Amino acid sequence: MSRQYMKPRGVLKVLAVLILWVSCTAASCTTTLRNEQLESVAKDWALVIRASQVIPVYPLSEDLQPGDVLLVSTPIESQVKLYKDKGFLPLDQHLVRLYSTKFKEFYNSRYGTQDSIIPPAQWQTQDAHGVHNWKMAPRAAFPTYQFSVNTGAGLNLAIPIQGVPVALGLMSTGKASGTVTIADAFTFGLDNSHLTSMVQDWADQNRKLLRNYPPRDGQSHFLRVVSRVYLTGRVSVTVNNDEATSAEARGGADRPMELMGIKSGATDANYEGAIKAINNLLSEQLPGGKIKVVTASSRTVTLSETFERPLVIGYVGFDMQILEGGRLGPPISTLAQLTGGHTIPAYATDNVYRLASLSHMYRALREIKGLDADRISGDLDKLASLLPEKYPFTLYELKSSSELQQDSTVVVGTKIDRKAFSDVIDYLGNAQKTTKTLESYLSKAPRDSEEARKLDQELHAARSALADISNRLNGEPALMRAVDFVFFGI
Repeated sequence: MSRQYMKPRGVLKVLAVLILWVSCTAASCTTTLRNEQLESVAKDWALVIRASQVIPVYPLSEDLQPGDVLLVSTPIESQVKLYKDKGFLPLDQHLVRLYSTKFKEFYNSRYGTQDSIIPPAQWQTQDAHGVHNWKMAPRAAFPTYQFSVNTGAGLNLAIPIQGVPVALGLMSTGKASGTVTIADAFTFGLDNSHLTSMVQDWADQNRKLLRNYPPRDGQSHFLRVVSRVYLTGRVSVTVNNDEATSAEARGGADRPMELMGIKSGATDANYEGAIKAINNLLSEQLPGGKIKVVTASSRTVTLSETFERPLVIGYVGFDMQILEGGRLGPPISTLAQLTGGHTIPAYATDNVYRLASLSHMYRALREIKGLDADRISGDLDKLASLLPEKYPFTLYELKSSSELQQDSTVVVGTKIDRKAFSDVIDYLGNAQKTTKTLESYLSKAPRDSEEARKLDQELHAARSALADISNRLNGEPALMRAVDFVFFGI
């Protein structure tokens, strides 16, 4: 009696049941285990993206671009812990989107950038054949990643795609391993200098809003600015049947798998028809990305999942601390903050101008008549208590281009006047003058002399003194109120 093979419609029905069964099995039957597995998938995926020095976006989203500003209210220590535990951070406080017209200038008119269109708009436009213009966008590349799947122990899967349960169903296995390739990857962004200027301008116009987030109890809010995004348009997955590999002791070449009754000896046309039928079923049953079975054998299934438009998988950016009065600190690498990396503080090369501004502000307060000015001026004078009782450095000046002169009154150990804010300005000025003088002198002096070693210690003391008082003044409410009153009239 001849064997009757299953008709295509019967194949589809049975295959649909099998796919659903495998999907349910992989996700587990209990809510708790299912949630744990989903969280594991999210974390594994995020770790993959993080390995490429990119901050992961989960779930994948089309709606993120350079110029997006996020409000970060979680203390940085907690962020680092959450980032390590979960693998990613939610984009739950999208504060504002700043649109830049500098993309054409940044890319020098390449990649289809135009004056009147802000990316990714020009790449999302369809041509006459209904194809998007993403092929014009800057390309990116990610390495190939490995994963394993075991329906009894959950998924150790580094990508949130639907294709793997399908492959398990096709091979009738619950144990497999494979590789994931992030294909059709793109990237675009802007320089931090331009974005910092945009954020500062926006912050100046929205000080009333930002004043609601001052530093408190040693913790600060941040503005997180997206400067570059990474997208993918297609993900390819190759799944290997580990059960078949371990069970088959015999060698030999791979063979076409028996797809639900279509045995290995079937004609190429019959085999291709079965593949086509499966892909038709997938297009009907699975919404979202379009999954396509590329090849199938007894040991391996290769699938390709294509997104209608590329989705953002990660980004890089910088953070700006929100100070008292709604002002912003200098930009700091977001990636460095989240990975706990050590960052070198920005060196203020404009201290001369800042000291001049402080001096001007203090004189203006003394000349302005009124109770408010007197009160603010009095609060500034109280900041003199931040100074040490004695000078930790000696004041040096250049008598000539090659000769130092030591001051007779500002010497290590001499008492410091701490009566008014003018004493703070004088202290900062002396520390700055010594720093600049010794830096200039030592750059030309022999480095192995006893004098050079002694002056190096003096330079270190002056730098430390300047940094210490500057840090103490940073974010002082009295100083912020004085700046608001004198320069902004508020």
